[in-house]
Amino acid sequence: MAEDSLVKTGVFKLFHNGSAISDELLSAIEKVVVEDEINLPSMFVIDFNIVDFENGSWRGIDLEQFKLGDEIKVLMGMDETTEMLVGEIASLEPTFGSRSTMQIRGFDRLHKLRFGTWRRSFKEMKDSDVASTIASDAGLTPDVESTDTTHEYLFQNNLSNFEFLCSRARRINYEMLVKDKTFTFRKSKEDKAPELTLTLFSELDQFSARLKTITQGSKIEVRGWDVKKKEEITASAEAGSENSKMDGNESGYELSESAFGASETAIVGSVVVDSADAENQAKARYNTLLKSFLSGEGEGPGNALIRAGITVEIKGVGERFSGTYYVTSSVHSFGFDSGYTSKFRVKRTGL
Repeated sequence: MAEDSLVKTGVFKLFHNGSAISDELLSAIEKVVVEDEINLPSMFVIDFNIVDFENGSWRGIDLEQFKLGDEIKVLMGMDETTEMLVGEIASLEPTFGSRSTMQIRGFDRLHKLRFGTWRRSFKEMKDSDVASTIASDAGLTPDVESTDTTHEYLFQNNLSNFEFLCSRARRINYEMLVKDKTFTFRKSKEDKAPELTLTLFSELDQFSARLKTITQGSKIEVRGWDVKKKEEITASAEAGSENSKMDGNESGYELSESAFGASETAIVGSVVVDSADAENQAKARYNTLLKSFLSGEGEGPGNALIRAGITVEIKGVGERFSGTYYVTSSVHSFGFDSGYTSKFRVKRTGL
């Protein structure tokens, strides 16, 4: 199928503080964009014309119709709409001139964790317990996958809740996301079966990939110190520690090592509770670095099901590059000149 024959029409719906936006404002909207990325607040951007030609005045700029903190719900789709994001307005950006517009920008409620910095301690808690506590304090409903290690003492040293949880998540290869008022803290999902199949010149206009050598991590060794027992704690992760090769014949480490040799590295000085904690850290770093092996970008007609945190099957791009990929970010855009389009970024651990 030729690229220019792909259908890019679509529809969107907007709700403001629970009510559908008026037909008058809806007709003035020029563009709606929703972006999401793993471990970042999802964002919406709405552009609308603020010139009220009928009454010879401005519209939507009185800070009464739209205010900071107002709730916006965005739905997009082709024949049917899917809820893309429920968020809150974070900025209003009017431009006055020959083309007068207002840009409304906001984020989902993961954004709430960015406010302020904290100095506080958590005692005898798992990372999942800490995540639940912080989410509840922010007025969110926690939905967390339990972690293994109970930490005697954790200190949040003048960090925002978002920064602190990001650091805890990276340490064990976990992810954070919010849907409406539910906060999710979970293991990375690159090992799951594909939820969608996207074929070049069918569901995709184009797909590009970048395969690169992994310069660190073919073997990860974690070294720590048990203060109570006064002994060293060590653990390692190497071939066989992959969460998934994602349908690949060889992992990124195997391909890199066959070309350039081993890339062993050590993590020294990290706080380690016990051998199980050391092993979790080693596997987390091993799999995090492995996901840098193959990255890609795709775009095509709008598909509301393409979201960060799912796996997709890419087809039609050759025997080796076709296969399972993990979506790390997506951009869904509706414009009256371009219709509904989707762009996304992916990673893959094997080939």
